[in-house]
Amino acid sequence: MGALVFDNQVFDSWLTAKSQEILSKVDRERITTEEMLVLILKAQTNHFHHMDLEFREEFKKIDNRFEKLYDFMKWQGGILLALFAGIYIKIFLG
Repeated sequence: MGALVFDNQVFDSWLTAKSQEILSKVDRERITTEEMLVLILKAQTNHFHHMDLEFREEFKKIDNRFEKLYDFMKWQGGILLALFAGIYIKIFLG
């Protein structure tokens, strides 16, 4: 079975079966415009599925980068806060 697209198992099953049926007769006889549209739709759903997988992987990489950046910014913020607190204490209280 092909990739599940649009979270619709019934549609995906029908589209996979129909496209396999059409592909089996491509070499033997001429296919209709409607059959060509079914094949195009199957190709597009496969493309959507692969792009979805690629985008999810890229988003995971981006999320990891932001986590590392956020961790660094927390430490940097803590150091700056301690620095400004020390300056405040020295100037106004000390």
